[in-house]
Amino acid sequence: MAEMLWVLLGVCAGGAAGYGLGRRRAPTAVAASQPAHQHLHSVSRLAGSLVPVWSAQLTSSRTQMETAVGTLTERFAEIVENLDTVLESSTGVLDEGQGGTFDRSRERLGGVVGTLDDALSSKRATVAELRTLLAFNDELRQMSGEVTAIAAQTNLLALNASIEAARIGRAGAAFGVVADEVRQLADRSAGTSERMASKVGHVESTIRTLLTHAEETAEREDEAVAGANAEVQAVLDDLQAVVAGFRDSSATLSRAATGIRGDISDSLVNLQFQDRVCQVLEHLQASIDRLPAVVEEAGERARTDAPPIDPDAVLGEMEASYTMAEEVDAHRSGSGAQVRDSEITFF
Repeated sequence: MAEMLWVLLGVCAGGAAGYGLGRRRAPTAVAASQPAHQHLHSVSRLAGSLVPVWSAQLTSSRTQMETAVGTLTERFAEIVENLDTVLESSTGVLDEGQGGTFDRSRERLGGVVGTLDDALSSKRATVAELRTLLAFNDELRQMSGEVTAIAAQTNLLALNASIEAARIGRAGAAFGVVADEVRQLADRSAGTSERMASKVGHVESTIRTLLTHAEETAEREDEAVAGANAEVQAVLDDLQAVVAGFRDSSATLSRAATGIRGDISDSLVNLQFQDRVCQVLEHLQASIDRLPAVVEEAGERARTDAPPIDPDAVLGEMEASYTMAEEVDAHRSGSGAQVRDSEITFF
């Protein structure tokens, strides 16, 4: 478009130059210069009419492009921010360093299982104590039997002593009384031994009942604790598998989100073309805005026999206003220039 404008400018300048030459050629050519002046005036008016239209079109296009690219950049920035939030959230929930829910639950369940194991150990100690008491009771029963045997033997001796005392007569009367007292003591010892044996038997029966009940309870609790341990371990294994799956999914999601974030960041960098295109359009618009003045100056020079405008000077002034190397390349080569990587500013 710029080249077309400058071609038109050249045509205008050439017309103005021809108009000037015509004025210098001969006074008789004044009448013939009138059509040239009209042509020059029409070209100048056309340039003055086209420039605002082209400028308005460029402004409209640039505004639409800036709005669309700005909106797109904001959306990409929001997506990147949301991805960062998701990554931070997923990493925080499953971060082992901060003690996840699974680790805390496993520790608490381990504490419960440890308490059950302690209770079962206490029950086993109670059963062992009952067995010890049962052994002591057997010893007591044996000792009671020995006391009964001693009482029977004493009773027999007392009976023999009474018989001997009776056989001696009055001289053995006192000895007979002693023998009778000894026999009574033997009878009382035998009775006490029988009561002790009865009590020992009752205690043995009670201990055996308690021991049987304690052993059955301990066996059931042992099975219950073993089952609880197995269930807790199975639950922990299932939770471990679920958490591992979550962690794998989180890692996959993190990698995908990181990749998406990188792609979006690269896209945001590439969207900088909008700034570069805007600069080119601004320079083009400035050149278009200057065209009527150049045409008017060319016509004025033609009417006043002044030297024609210098296209190289105008183009040099135009080139001096460029801010990017691509503009200079396109200006000098007359074709589209490639964007230089070193010219991209990352943000």
